[in-house]
Amino acid sequence: MNNKSGIKNLLNFSSTQTNRFGWIDYAKGIAIILVVYRHVGFGLKSNGANVNQWILDLNDMFYSFRMPLFFILSGLFFGKSMTKRGTGGFILTKVNTLLYPYILWSILQITLQMVFHEVAHAQRGVADYLNIIIQPRANNQLWYLFALFNVTLLYLFMSKLFKNNNYWQLLLAVIFIALAPFANRISTFYDIMIHYIFFCLGNLAAPYFFDEKIQHKLSSGYALLMLLPVFISLQYYFLYHQDMNLFMYAFIAVVGSLFTIMLSFLLDKHKWLPFLRITGHYSLYIYVLHVPIVSFIRYFLLRNFTLSNIPLLMIVLISLAVFLSIITYRLCRMLKLNFLFIGPFKQKTKAQFDGETLNPTA
Repeated sequence: MNNKSGIKNLLNFSSTQTNRFGWIDYAKGIAIILVVYRHVGFGLKSNGANVNQWILDLNDMFYSFRMPLFFILSGLFFGKSMTKRGTGGFILTKVNTLLYPYILWSILQITLQMVFHEVAHAQRGVADYLNIIIQPRANNQLWYLFALFNVTLLYLFMSKLFKNNNYWQLLLAVIFIALAPFANRISTFYDIMIHYIFFCLGNLAAPYFFDEKIQHKLSSGYALLMLLPVFISLQYYFLYHQDMNLFMYAFIAVVGSLFTIMLSFLLDKHKWLPFLRITGHYSLYIYVLHVPIVSFIRYFLLRNFTLSNIPLLMIVLISLAVFLSIITYRLCRMLKLNFLFIGPFKQKTKAQFDGETLNPTA
């Protein structure tokens, strides 16, 4: 392969548009951009930049639903994935695509933060390696992979115990929400307890979201406009009541997620903003890679330039973080560095190394 064809293949994203649920990719694209938005904004603030208050307020509002949305989307595919892979293959898939990259990239990220502490603006020590299992949230954004792995496997175990009675699962999820405040000192347990309900609701809603008649209704612009004032009102309420009861938080998160999913149906229906679909296709890799990429770019810009237009800087950093994360992942694939993103454990069913296999919703 010559350099010209290599670059062409590196920048060819056409394969992301086939054999997938477009609305899922749109929803994940929106969610991952909100994740990057949060980390870019707080990264600038922690490095002394005078970040506009409205930027921080928007981040707080979007925080209400962006991570619950990922759990709902994963729950939607629980039944399909179990049918496709069986229990053993399902567990191995989650080990390969969630637990393995979580542990690997947590170790890499902590080590990089220790070596380049001035760039990362983080004080890390050997004890932080223990937090990979005990306090995942202490190690920045990667906690989600561990939380999703734990929630998924617990949901699988309980589905066997409850003989696939989803309503017993929902009762358990409600109990978890009620008891979650007592577990908030250990984020491993806390993350399971507050996110279990979203995975459960996703699994319960799967038959409806994959029904073509309901999909047609969900893609209606009029329905989206009717939900818009409710969505805005609840996000505004969340901004000023972030110490609210967790049941209220769950309600706001579900409404926010539903609004995003309906917006995604509409975008997919008209093929608007296709970059969001591409972004969603690579959401897992953006999630893993964007923090170190943003750290180095931010360090270079703040060290060498006087930057006063923070909104413009936010747009530049978010765009670069998303684009360079995708390019880095695709380059790793071209260089046969698949081990950076998928575990070595062999599965009983054939699984290709593509976007679907590494998609935690699959």
